[in-house]
Order: sequence, then structure tokens, then C-alpha cells
Amino acid sequence: MTAPLYVAGSTALRARMSRLTPDGAGQGDREESEEMRRLPQLFVGEARAVAQVLTGRHDLRDALALLRGAASGLPPEDRLRGVRAVGAITPERAAELAHTRDEAGVVALLERLRLPTPATAAALPRLWSRFELHRDVEELELAVTATAHAEWGERAAHPRSRPVADLLARERDQRNLLIALARSDVDPGRLMPLGRLGVRDLEHAITGRWAPVLGVYPRWRAAAAAYELHGDLGHLDRDLHDEATAGAAARLRRGDAESADPLVGYVLLLEERARRHRRAGLILVTGGADRRTP
Repeated sequence: MTAPLYVAGSTALRARMSRLTPDGAGQGDREESEEMRRLPQLFVGEARAVAQVLTGRHDLRDALALLRGAASGLPPEDRLRGVRAVGAITPERAAELAHTRDEAGVVALLERLRLPTPATAAALPRLWSRFELHRDVEELELAVTATAHAEWGERAAHPRSRPVADLLARERDQRNLLIALARSDVDPGRLMPLGRLGVRDLEHAITGRWAPVLGVYPRWRAAAAAYELHGDLGHLDRDLHDEATAGAAARLRRGDAESADPLVGYVLLLEERARRHRRAGLILVTGGADRRTP
């Protein structure tokens, strides 16, 4: 296995952080989006492939959102709402996908463009055939997500890339926790591939016994305690996102430059800034913060 070379890219990211405009200076999340698009170009070889995993997370979300919008018959402008287009799905490709007539057309175009990942695109014909039999959107989305995460896991398998693999596992665990709490049961067929939390851990959380989950993620304690009081899954999702990005700047500054730690820190910093801009926009529009906005 070839060792990814992160040092030069880590040094460049630390320099770029110092040049970020404080709070975006009224630009919305435009600066963060541009930084995310440039991110893989700062790395070479295996390290660039790992950087593309981090931007690929947005490609996956965008592809699923566009597919969902087409399946719901939404007009193109509504399908594009919330699409970031910061990775291989560029703004131009996002617009092309949004103007595709129906969900079958979106799937065909994703396959042709090899999006959101090459392995996922190759699996789409098989996954789509199954969807046409059952019309189960949730099953399709979970299958697409599982395929992408399997591909990313292979790219991030080197020990130097462990911070990326850990982030992916954490995001799967967060999603699985929310799915389990929303359903009030744990159906392995309705979960993403397990990360560090097992089925029993999720079952305990449903009944309010958080100790196994907190044994794996002790920093989730405050979010779990708040959830037991308010019972709002959107609020919990936001709190867990906030916990993930806490300390992102420190990871970027002090993380091992020979590993992917500064890279993960920079991505989380950009994502936290972008979420802050979106929340500020909602406050301006609605006159109050929306706790469901991650």
C-alpha cells in the first residue's frame, strides 16, 4: 500500500486558514465552497484521492438530493436548493442533473458521468433495477451510500489516512443513531454500514441508556442529555454536527502534518463556517434560529 504524502498539502492548508475572511464578510458560504473545490488540488497521488473522499461526501449528498427531487417531481430550481456542488458534481453538472426529466434520467446521467463515485455509478443499474421492483427510496439511498462508503474505506485504508476513516465511521454512526431513534427500533436492513457503534449500542440508546454510545463517543454526552429533555431529532443532529467541528482549527494547526489530520481539520472548519452562514441566513429570513438546520 502506497503511503499518502500529506505534508506539503497540510502546510498549504495551514497557510490558507490564516487568509480566510473572518465570518465570510457577508459572502454567504461562497468562500467556503470555493475553498472546498480547490482542496484536492493541494495534494498529489494517494493523498489527493483521500482529499477527494472528503469532497465526495458532498457529491453523495447532492446526488441523493437531486434524485429525491426528481422522484418528487420538483421543478429544477427546487431540486437545486441545498445542493453544495463543491466536488466532482460541479455547479454545471448539478444544473444538468436538476433539469433531467425524471429519476430514471438522473440515474442514467449519474452512471454516464461516473458520479457520485465510480463504484457507485457502476452499481447504479443493479440498484435501480431493484428500486423499480419495490419503489423503496430509503432502501435505494442506503444502498448507494453503502457502496460509496465501501469505496472510500478502501481509499482511506492507510494508517496515515486514519482520520478520514474515523470521520466516515463517525458520520455513519450519527446517521444510524438518528435512524434508530426516529424508528424506535433497530432494523439492520435500514441502517448504514456500522461504524464503531453496534446494533446493541443503538438499541440501548432508544431506551434512554446512553452509556454504551457514550463509551465510544464521550463528547456526545451533552447532546444526549439535551435530547433526553427535548426529544427533538433535528436539534440532536445539529448538536452532533457542532460537536464534530469543535476543535477543527486546533486539528489543522497542531495535527500530525504527515497524516490526514490537518486535512480533516480544514474540511470540518469549512463545513462549520458554511453551516453558520446558512443558520444566519435562516435567522434573517424567519426572524429566529431553526434548530433543525445542521
